[in-house]
Amino acid sequence: MCGIMGFSGNFKKESSVGVVLSGLKSLEYRGYDSSGIAYYDNDDKVIKYIKKSGKLVNLSNEFSSIAPLNSDVAIGHIRWATHGMPTDKNAHPHIDCSGDIAIVHNGIIENYAVLRNTLKKKGHRFTTETDSEVIAHLIEDYMGTGKSFYEAVRLSSLELLGAFAILALNAGEKSIAAVKFGPPLVLAQKDNNIYVASDISPLIEYTSDVIYLKNSEIAYFHNGELDITTFKGKKINKTVVKIDWDASRAAKSGFSHFMQKEIYEQPARLLDAFSSRVTAGDGMKDNVGPRISLEGLKLTKKDVANSSKIILVACGSSYYAGLAIKYMIEMVCGLPVIVEYGSEFRYENFPISQNDIFVGVSQSGETADTNSALEVVKAKRAKILSITNVPGSQITNLSNKGVIYTHAGPEIGVASTKAFTAQLLCGLLLALYIREKSGFIPKYRWFNSQNIFKNLLELPKKVEKILFIDETLKDIAKKHYKSSNFLYLGRGILYPIALEGALKLKEISYIHAEGYPAGEMKHGPIALVDENMPVLFLLSNNILAPKTISNIEEIKARGGKVIAVADYEPEIDGLSDLIQIPETLEVLSPVLYAVPLQLLAYHIAALKGTDIDQPRNLAKSVTVE
Repeated sequence: MCGIMGFSGNFKKESSVGVVLSGLKSLEYRGYDSSGIAYYDNDDKVIKYIKKSGKLVNLSNEFSSIAPLNSDVAIGHIRWATHGMPTDKNAHPHIDCSGDIAIVHNGIIENYAVLRNTLKKKGHRFTTETDSEVIAHLIEDYMGTGKSFYEAVRLSSLELLGAFAILALNAGEKSIAAVKFGPPLVLAQKDNNIYVASDISPLIEYTSDVIYLKNSEIAYFHNGELDITTFKGKKINKTVVKIDWDASRAAKSGFSHFMQKEIYEQPARLLDAFSSRVTAGDGMKDNVGPRISLEGLKLTKKDVANSSKIILVACGSSYYAGLAIKYMIEMVCGLPVIVEYGSEFRYENFPISQNDIFVGVSQSGETADTNSALEVVKAKRAKILSITNVPGSQITNLSNKGVIYTHAGPEIGVASTKAFTAQLLCGLLLALYIREKSGFIPKYRWFNSQNIFKNLLELPKKVEKILFIDETLKDIAKKHYKSSNFLYLGRGILYPIALEGALKLKEISYIHAEGYPAGEMKHGPIALVDENMPVLFLLSNNILAPKTISNIEEIKARGGKVIAVADYEPEIDGLSDLIQIPETLEVLSPVLYAVPLQLLAYHIAALKGTDIDQPRNLAKSVTVE
């Protein structure tokens, strides 16, 4: 959950501390309880550090008050607290007894109590309540036996249990070691400078060529040289991955918040997701879908023919995307689909067959619960593919049948927007790809190449039309932002979007909200309805519309405030608020319906004055269990 950043080299524009501080700003969405930086002072020949509780601006202000620094090696940390309160004392970095070793850590050390007791008996002095501090003392202990810094880090890594991404700084060698077992670590090397971070967002302004560390690997930087080994000490050569993200995409570019910017990026990102992957196919034939080309996907006709089901595994917003994708695959492919929470799946006794097709869905590709679930699947030799935004991330290494990249670009806002809609679209592309392999012919009038291709091409423009009614959504937000509770209701393929809409509101406005299937309203949730309860309906002009309208009338009869998002103008007298959006095919409708819910949540949060990009208690990527 935390973010870590390190730099070693000679960056002419600023000191190592400036590079690391800039990197932490890019990583602040990963945690903002406290922050800190340790650096080697070239003048005094010692490690110095500053760490502060609260937002990163507190640390930045501390460094701005001291003289320009002469330092070319530094490590930094932005914290989402697990062990120990978010105080100055518990903030990272942590220092050993000698002051020659500093560490920053993302993850959880499960056996820290045992290691701590052992090290205390040897005379080590602990000053914090964290699990992470034990790492610095463990490295120090090994160096006390005559081991080199690298060897001490390597041997310490073998003793740690849990999940950890570590940067360790040594004063004697002016070197950094990076250790990965679980949470992500990405390296970049340019002009004899070494950069290492929790994800690529701090690196893209320096280079587009990165190296992803895998589990049980150590990167050691010394005198501008980079060596990568396994925990057993075996040297390995790593593949350089080219990232096509533009550094400017990680800036606000005049928007008030990253979330707002990312909502407005969706038309372009959706186009990126399908433009090179879909062709019209044979429009002269009925029931022929568009031709789908998903680069790198290895799912064969035999794989599809032998599979009796598809299992989607995800967490958070990605889980809700998975629920919508379930409808898409079942509608287009005729295959049963199961959607599982990654956090629950790994502890279930789910029967796994080698013929099953598993799809991991994760924006970052580093979601610990999702990846741990896929580790279980991989051990059973089932087929795994993934939908993710980040090349080279851990989920891609687990995907033996390939990866569908969403091409959403860097998403800085903690509440997912453009990554979510890109996942939905990639889910439809996967459904069409599987249908093509299976030869299944859906019994729908709309299912032909020209119709699907036409609606895909129109999708970005339709999202733009929704963005044009932003002021209308702002006005609706003004009516309801003081509400304590919200209910979101949808049916069929729009039920998952009701869940996602409620989640968005909870995440950034701190208003309690629930998403429900509209047909379940009478089975409990209607008890909550009174004149103070806004109820938002997702209403589509299909066979379920009369049933949903009946639900609306039931809410009105009990004095509830009704908001409807609809792709037509329903005949409902006395409707509180109507948000009308363009019509599209049912399988594409989740993309369009998600956008006004994102904007509504955004405006409500803005009116409440919450920290929209960095909501309390949350971090962008949940990289620990």
